[in-house]
Amino acid sequence: MKIGSRFFIFEHKNRKSMSTIEELNAIGGTVVRRLRRKKLESGKPFLIWSSELPKNQSYLEYPDHSIKVVTVSPDLKSFHLVRELTQGQIETIRRRFNLL
Repeated sequence: MKIGSRFFIFEHKNRKSMSTIEELNAIGGTVVRRLRRKKLESGKPFLIWSSELPKNQSYLEYPDHSIKVVTVSPDLKSFHLVRELTQGQIETIRRRFNLL
């Protein structure tokens, strides 16, 4: 009986931790969306990291709603354009990252 009770408590604690992690992820997502909105509203681009791109590349979203693939310099102060995305690719990225 004790083993079962301990297992239940362990399970319960893990569920609580998962809930806390999910809450932190939700809060983090809200903060990132707010930062994105502020950057774009102030006329600055917003960098979107994606594990789908090669390690040294990221998406850069501009206030005009365009998105480009860039390579960011090691000092994080400049970037080089790799390619511009088509409107269809931009819509796919917006859906994937919930940027609608």
